Amino acid sequence: METQQLLRNLTWPEQNARFSGFSYSTGVAGEVPSTEFGGQLDAADDARLVSANTRFDLASLTKLYTATIAAKLHVSGLINIHSPLSSWFETSKELGQLTTVELLTHSSGLPAVWEEQASREGTIAALLSLTPDQNQRGTLVYSCTGYSLFAVACEALLGKRFDQIVQELLLVPLGLLETGYLPGGLTDDIAVGCEPFEKLQFGAVHDPRARAMGGVSGNAGLFASSNDVFRFCSEVITGEKGVVQDHERQILFTPLVSGEWDQSIGFRFRDTERLGANEHFFSHTGYTGTLVMLDPTSKLVAVLLTNRLVCKTTREELAPIYRSFSESVTKGM
Repeated sequence: METQQLLRNLTWPEQNARFSGFSYSTGVAGEVPSTEFGGQLDAADDARLVSANTRFDLASLTKLYTATIAAKLHVSGLINIHSPLSSWFETSKELGQLTTVELLTHSSGLPAVWEEQASREGTIAALLSLTPDQNQRGTLVYSCTGYSLFAVACEALLGKRFDQIVQELLLVPLGLLETGYLPGGLTDDIAVGCEPFEKLQFGAVHDPRARAMGGVSGNAGLFASSNDVFRFCSEVITGEKGVVQDHERQILFTPLVSGEWDQSIGFRFRDTERLGANEHFFSHTGYTGTLVMLDPTSKLVAVLLTNRLVCKTTREELAPIYRSFSESVTKGM
């Protein structure tokens, strides 16, 4: 109740509103979570109310699904995450020397900021023309670039678009019917995830690179309900559905690079800026106002989905809200 009140006090049309709607699911992995929600799909008087099934733009939480794909491909023997990219993907000499581990721990030396392209073809060409900064290689610099490139490489390896790969390896086996790319044609229960001036098409991903890629990228593009994200995190911890194996889990929960936080493939560890005292949780956040946190030891999982951009809330303004949410849910779990 305390957590729900915390979020309701920050929901439009409250004076200090930080988002128009929210949904969160908390509990123990392998058990049915407690799911609460509130607010509206948009900051407008006539907007529909958020429901338990509302899908939010996950933004960079998508990286966790991409990382899980990488772990699965590694354990199955299709790729070796520690070997050069050139061992399974035909690319330039400069990119080919990078490993999947470097791409997915933000330590590849690839630029975090670059000029976004207008099309899928243009984005792929731009990605394949990048050159790693050798002086920066090995240093944690948070970026979407490695995840975008990895997804492109996976498409070439498997001969399928990345949304099909995620669907076949994760979403269908886990029965995640409220998770997916390009949700606009499937449901109208989608929280608006952009600033008012942006006027994006309904159900369009906010991330410009994922949008240029036709809505499908390794760094962003997934939409989901909080309950579905909880179920994904639950499988990452327990493997009870047989989708995430022990060796795959070990990869995801082994930090390999240290910087502002410790970084494994996908997950952050010891992100005190956003989790406060709960630094022992593995976690990730998304640009649109999303957070997951999970503890493999206690098996506690918490998922928070919001749409901060409709209220022009900055990431700096949301960080203390993440901390308050983190501390509130663990107090009650």
